Amino acid sequence: MAKSVSISNNQNIFGSFPNERKVSRGYLSYRNHKTESVGTFTSMKTAAGAILGTVIPVFCFLKKRDGKLKGIKQFFSLDYGYKEMMVVSLSAITGGVIAGIAGEKSKVKKVRKKQEGVFQFMNTAVPATLVCGAIKFCEHFKKLNHSTYKMIGTAAGLVGGMFLGAEISNKINDPKDKVPDRKVTMKDAIANIDDAFGALVIAKFPGVKHLHVEKVLPVIFAWCGYRAGQSN
Repeated sequence: MAKSVSISNNQNIFGSFPNERKVSRGYLSYRNHKTESVGTFTSMKTAAGAILGTVIPVFCFLKKRDGKLKGIKQFFSLDYGYKEMMVVSLSAITGGVIAGIAGEKSKVKKVRKKQEGVFQFMNTAVPATLVCGAIKFCEHFKKLNHSTYKMIGTAAGLVGGMFLGAEISNKINDPKDKVPDRKVTMKDAIANIDDAFGALVIAKFPGVKHLHVEKVLPVIFAWCGYRAGQSN
């Protein structure tokens, strides 16, 4: 049985990716923000919340675009712009967190789920915002409006955005700086790179377009919501 958890000034409730009972190693230890295993019921309700939070806004955007819904195959045909990306990712993460909190008795775990939700959204939103800004900046100047400079701007926005997202998350979750900040290392960034895939869609490089990354964005957003909702 897991030990009871209490909040103190010395306890880092927003620490950097603790291992799950020190069983997970390497990649998984940086990816899963859990200190104890999650029950089947919690996993199922969190997954349901994250999926529902993803499906609803996607179909709303599709209905607005086409006037009506033609079928489930249409679900993966949404053309993601910045607005669509922000709305769907926020909805998916919110759905996962709300479902994860529902029925949870531990106040500490509720706080951690909310904090992880903030981190997951910032890890999606900030890189996408910086990449979008970098691309528009390059397009504004004739000498910079070249694929090489856009690639450099995309790479800088993608990597820098994940570190900046963590800093913003720390400010939101712990504005009075009562606990140590959650630090994101390069290993953390690599382990969570899929969260920022939306930034590549924003970049709209021909090579990326052929990979059809936008088709897996709903899955990625739902996964972010699931991870936030089952965080403890």
